[in-house]
Amino acid sequence: MVVANSMLRIIEETLPVILLFAFVGLFTGGFLNTLIEDTSVASGLLIIVPGILGLRGNISSALGARLSSGLHLGYISTKHISNGLKTNIEISIFMSVFVSFVLSILAWQVCSFVSGACMPMINFMLICVITGLVSGVILSFTTSGIAIISYRKGLDPDNITLPAAASIGDVITIVCLLISVKFVLGLGL
Repeated sequence: MVVANSMLRIIEETLPVILLFAFVGLFTGGFLNTLIEDTSVASGLLIIVPGILGLRGNISSALGARLSSGLHLGYISTKHISNGLKTNIEISIFMSVFVSFVLSILAWQVCSFVSGACMPMINFMLICVITGLVSGVILSFTTSGIAIISYRKGLDPDNITLPAAASIGDVITIVCLLISVKFVLGLGL
């Protein structure tokens, strides 16, 4: 009976979140379509899309899991900003920027190898790092908020935070990527 109640709770808490963000994901596809239309000016740009989406989803989900564990164990408070919460947010943002930088170098090399016609490496770097930084900051605080609010409401943050962080991460990352592309290409480098 305990297992059945546990399974039912997981389904009740997780299913609405997954369905909501599956619907939201459709809008992400619309944003991605806008990005595809802009690639005529930014050759090789689509190479970074899977990597940057995977990066954000992995970092946000890992943050959500750490926060959920911290809330359950009591070293992260729901009443004030604890050192554990600050440290997790700082690490998440640092990882976002660092891995975005590495991703930009790898993406430019793959683009050069595959097509030979790529935008300059500095553009790849700026687009990836700006996207990683902005989406990292937004998603770190969003993920933290979701974990804390779900815990306060008596929900298991493991059931809410991870699917929400992954899905919200896709939407926010695509929007940040579009903004970064327009900003960097507007610089005329």
